[in-house]
Amino acid sequence: MEENRFFIPFKGMEYEKGICGKKVFVVGVSFYCNKYDCKFFSDCTSPEKKDSSAYNTNCPAYTETGAELRNEPSYAIDEYYPAYQRFAKMMCQFVDDEVEDVWQRMAFTNYVQFFVPTVNTYKDYLSERDFEAFKESIVELQPDVVISWGMVTIDDVREGNPYVIDREKLPDSEWYICHLAVPGVEHPITLICCFHPSSPDWNQDYEKCSKYLKKALTPKTK
Repeated sequence: MEENRFFIPFKGMEYEKGICGKKVFVVGVSFYCNKYDCKFFSDCTSPEKKDSSAYNTNCPAYTETGAELRNEPSYAIDEYYPAYQRFAKMMCQFVDDEVEDVWQRMAFTNYVQFFVPTVNTYKDYLSERDFEAFKESIVELQPDVVISWGMVTIDDVREGNPYVIDREKLPDSEWYICHLAVPGVEHPITLICCFHPSSPDWNQDYEKCSKYLKKALTPKTK
């Protein structure tokens, strides 16, 4: 399964229960390393090499606690950074019952499959490997809804994605919603592309994003 994937997606304990009965897979952009003094930094975060796997179990910052680089999606959820808090706040409105941590109802990873050397993620950091890893995770997780953060990855995740089946209907949802037919998944997947929760546009578009998330998550009445 992990032919292209480096990062192992976080999968909440109640992922199968989901949100509004739907399995939700959240895809962020990238993980950033700021350990500039590390002897491995240049190689581990190389935008040309695009491969941190050689340092999976010997990164000085991680081995102190027995952590592995490939498990960063789970560590990121545990750390609960501001962007993750903002997104959780939005998703909580769709959970009717008491839930201590809405992230336990979702799965999460970042799109770029190596640690990047800058706070901002640039287009040339992306590669075909990332799309193949994205597909691998979808086949493994079998989500009903995929929520993609940010505009940096949108060309890969949506515009150039050969599995989008209704691109012509994007204007109907103000470019938020389309659907995927992914080999290895027997049901259509709703893809929602929104601004990154750390972006200034997140607050500006909050109501609009909530509107289309509600549309995607609410079960259709017979």
